[in-house]
Amino acid sequence: MALSHSTIVSYSSCLPMCRYSKLRLLSSHPSLPLHFNNNVKRLESFHLPPPAAAAASSYFPIDVEYLQREFSGHGATFEDIGETCVAKLKLDNGSSANVMLTRGVVTSYKVKVWHGGKVELLHTWVDQEQEEVVIRGGVSSAFSSSDETNEWSLHGITGDSENCVQVELRRSDKKMKEIEMKQIITLRGDTLSIELWVTNKGVSPVNIKGCSLVSYLTVSTPEATYAVGLEGSDFVEKTPFLPRFGLVQGEEEEEDGQYGLSGEEESNYKQLSEEMSRIYTLAPSSFTIIDRKELSGSGKRRV
Repeated sequence: MALSHSTIVSYSSCLPMCRYSKLRLLSSHPSLPLHFNNNVKRLESFHLPPPAAAAASSYFPIDVEYLQREFSGHGATFEDIGETCVAKLKLDNGSSANVMLTRGVVTSYKVKVWHGGKVELLHTWVDQEQEEVVIRGGVSSAFSSSDETNEWSLHGITGDSENCVQVELRRSDKKMKEIEMKQIITLRGDTLSIELWVTNKGVSPVNIKGCSLVSYLTVSTPEATYAVGLEGSDFVEKTPFLPRFGLVQGEEEEEDGQYGLSGEEESNYKQLSEEMSRIYTLAPSSFTIIDRKELSGSGKRRV
């Protein structure tokens, strides 16, 4: 399987966030074909997103037996994998997703296809960093914080295996306590959506830089993969980068980025057969990834 990488990112702008203002990014993955909602940026006052907590306690320990008891009947099971815990979400129609709780990473999303089997739509792999094993890929929020040791905490799980399962994770910066991050992961019958909320509860403005949701998709081959719906979108070529999340107090800092050619996308059916790194600065509100795979000489299948 080849790899297609998509970033839902607020990269080129800084958003001055005053007290109780919020930033929301949404990445949505309907089953087949793959369809992306672009980043939705909202600065709102005193309008909180719908709560997803299923219990009164704010945070829960990584205790698999406790989690099984607490959230039994909500379409989720749990597995201890050492330093963290994986929440396994599953619906009655066969759709499933795995979430590494402390890291806030969706490592698997499987859906049923036309022949009755299931296909994995996300790509993950394992890296060795010094003495630590790191799982990369999937869908995750990408940022660097002033407190690199901070982790996501499970705040609640709601729903059931018949309709949808929703997981809410929260994270606070220990050095910048006025900033609160919330990640809401929702598995429905034909959709996996991930929302990232950033809230400034302090009295001083905070600049948000490069806040992003990153998706790594599994496709058959680059030659069979197309992006549909980007025609007319302005873009700039850029050296491949790992999106970052920066919190800056005070004046906005200059961004030191190396940009290449700029232009306008001419094709509404862009074949992804060549390696490229582009930032679409004026992208549409949604676009679609299509993987066309040969089927025993009988044509091509649109997935």
